Amino acid sequence: MGLNRAAALAVAAGMTTVISACGGAKPAPVAVAPPPPPVVVAPPRMPSPPSNAMLAMTVPALRADGLRDTPMRDIDDNEKLWYFRAAFNVAALNCQSPQHFRIADDYNLFLKTHKRELDRVNRSVEETYRKRHGAGYARIRDTENTQVYNFFAFPPTKNDFCEAALVLGQEAAAIPSKDLVAFSARALPTLEGVFDRFYASYEGYQTDLQKWIALYGSPEMRAAQAAQAAQASGMVQPTNASGTAPAAASNPPVLPTILPSSGD
Repeated sequence: MGLNRAAALAVAAGMTTVISACGGAKPAPVAVAPPPPPVVVAPPRMPSPPSNAMLAMTVPALRADGLRDTPMRDIDDNEKLWYFRAAFNVAALNCQSPQHFRIADDYNLFLKTHKRELDRVNRSVEETYRKRHGAGYARIRDTENTQVYNFFAFPPTKNDFCEAALVLGQEAAAIPSKDLVAFSARALPTLEGVFDRFYASYEGYQTDLQKWIALYGSPEMRAAQAAQAAQASGMVQPTNASGTAPAAASNPPVLPTILPSSGD
């Protein structure tokens, strides 16, 4: 019995040593995979202006009556006829696609058919300007006529304008002269609709561009946009690095000018 007790004690002591040794061993390190690289999402393409228009331009503002502040505003019926004639003249000169060739023929027929009525309206408009502006009326009329021609010669709207002029021109050349003033009063807004639709589209582009710059633009782009917005609202006067006001920028490109004359 004494031997067996000694052997049991020896076995127990050995097991304790083994358990103690196992408990103190350090676990093997576990390899951890690095996180995957962030997914780079390319920003959407920067919005572009409709109809290949300029990247930055000012569209006529909406007035309280819901109409755009264009040269067509606040004119009498005789002036509406004269301005329709200007639009027809622009179309005859500028609409040179094969499908628009007949516009020039219709315009010449329009002048021939309605010569007496057009002469009467021209004299009436002349007298209106004389009463309205006094001695300098002729220069003012020439300036405003040029603005009207430029309005209708706006390049981004050329195709739609020519399409509208093609239809209206045929009607204008065929109606009786006594109906010409009434016809122009309804035809002019139809032509203006071409420009109104472009202006609305351009304003949509401006809104989309502002959102794009806010989300994806560089700090320089965002700063430039903020400065432009502040300047437009009259909040700040931009300065250059020396703290002085910069020199005036060059004027934006002007539209082609087609000088009016009563004999065109």
